Amino acid sequence: MTSKEMEERSGVPRANIRYYEAEGLLSPSRAKNGYRAYSEEDLAALEKIKLLRRLGVTMEELKELTAGRLELAAVLDRRLAEVGGERASLDRVEEVCGRLRTAGETFAGLDAGTYLDALDAPALPPEGGEVWWKTPHGPALPETDALPVCTSIPRRLFARLFDELGMRMLVLCAMALLGTNPVSHATAITLLAGFLLLFVEPLLLHLLGTTPGKALMGLRLEATGGRKLTYAEGFTRYLLLLWYGLGLGVPIFNLVRYYQCAKRCGEGEPQPWDTDIAYIEKPFRWVNPAAYLLAAVLVLAAAETVNAWSQLPPNRGELTVAEFAENFNRQADYLDMTFSGQRLDENGRWEDLPFNGTAYIAVGDWGPKNLPFTYTVENGRLTAVTLSAEKENTEDWLTLPTGQMEATAMAFTWAQKGVPLRTTARRELLEQMESAGLEGFTLRQGGTVLTLEVRQRGFRYSDSLGLLLPEEGNENFCSFTFTIALEEEQ
Repeated sequence: MTSKEMEERSGVPRANIRYYEAEGLLSPSRAKNGYRAYSEEDLAALEKIKLLRRLGVTMEELKELTAGRLELAAVLDRRLAEVGGERASLDRVEEVCGRLRTAGETFAGLDAGTYLDALDAPALPPEGGEVWWKTPHGPALPETDALPVCTSIPRRLFARLFDELGMRMLVLCAMALLGTNPVSHATAITLLAGFLLLFVEPLLLHLLGTTPGKALMGLRLEATGGRKLTYAEGFTRYLLLLWYGLGLGVPIFNLVRYYQCAKRCGEGEPQPWDTDIAYIEKPFRWVNPAAYLLAAVLVLAAAETVNAWSQLPPNRGELTVAEFAENFNRQADYLDMTFSGQRLDENGRWEDLPFNGTAYIAVGDWGPKNLPFTYTVENGRLTAVTLSAEKENTEDWLTLPTGQMEATAMAFTWAQKGVPLRTTARRELLEQMESAGLEGFTLRQGGTVLTLEVRQRGFRYSDSLGLLLPEEGNENFCSFTFTIALEEEQ
């Protein structure tokens, strides 16, 4: 029979049945589909457990009875003696309360010693012939005979989101410190974070019994007997979570899984990955969401700080031409700019990179060697960088070399000590440079002045292509000149 049939026939909730299984009192077989299959013998054993637990027999005694190491008569004798003592104690309480009420005692004038002696006196003989006006209900199964189940969807969800956020931020920081731009690897960060969490979460559950997200939400997991999960149990639990809870991230299928999880929580059922695990939920306190928000802000701030610091050029302060060239090449690599397979040498001149099989294309024929840098050096210190080029009487389609311009700004401007650390300031500067387009600009940042001047004749701008096209008939009379200069502000 199934778990549901077992529950209906025995009158024992499934949570209690799972608890008795976890304690080793029931051992149902497993069907081919992995579900529990109960026999009539299991039902009879469960009814014995139900009876004896309602009579007050302890779990330890039940285990001894099941193993054949204890006789039922001895257990019942102990329980009878215990119940007799409890009854005598209650009779004494009733008798003393009655005397106090009859005597009209007040709290201020109460002589407690006399009545304490009465409580400690031998048991009174029972009075015969009493008739209860109402038959009392028999004792129910103890509330402790069930594995705790966390059915709070918000607490479970936010705990999971925090753990995933924390792992993503760790991966992001590692990539940033290794010189890889995490912005262009969002999918890789998600996949790698999920893969690492497969190994990290079981370790945390084995060592601590919780994870950062669960701890912030007041949640804790325990195996049978109150022990922490083994690493293998935690690993298996996470694999089941990936399938039954997250649907392996497969679109549509994962939404079905989310719905099934929410339905189980609404019915008070454990999730498939928590069937034999005690999911302990502490009473809700407002300190939990407050701590959660604070921790999330700190994690995001730490990741942003590491990411911002990793984007700074390697050389800062007063630069030489060689240091600027190193900064430029570092920023070009970080922003994934190829510049037709060329980079700056230690003299600030373009040189070819070793051929790696990649075909490089220079849009609009602005090859790097046609865009030489001009440097202003005072007493060995670089004070200005200028990038300029000119085209005349051409049929080429032209546009500004924004890649070189952006890498130059990052290499020179962000080498100054007065620039802000946050990445938003860098993005704002690059966006201002890009939005200005052919209109030119004069921008200031961190003690640096950036100036772009554009002069053109005989070209028309194509909005659809984002390029300058020579006007028909004017190919021999057109010209295009641009100059971008970065210099220290005086």
